[in-house]
Amino acid sequence: MSMYEHQLQVLRILWENLHTPQPQLVPTNTIAREMDIQVQKLHLVLKNLNGLGLIQTNSDLQYSLITQEGLSYLGEQPMPVSTHL
Repeated sequence: MSMYEHQLQVLRILWENLHTPQPQLVPTNTIAREMDIQVQKLHLVLKNLNGLGLIQTNSDLQYSLITQEGLSYLGEQPMPVSTHL
């Protein structure tokens, strides 16, 4: 999976968190588990997204949340359409 695809996946996970009854900061371990990716590789994705202003993460990359810019960016991306009926 490319860096771009990983970034979109992280943004979607953080976006889904907003739809829970009580949204919280999302732990990096939870994101890594859901993406089936090593935490070290995920750290590179998180640093990149944080640098772009699409997410906010704490200094040790343990918790993240999507920003307004991230929501706007995600809204501009085409969503995959299921071909299964």
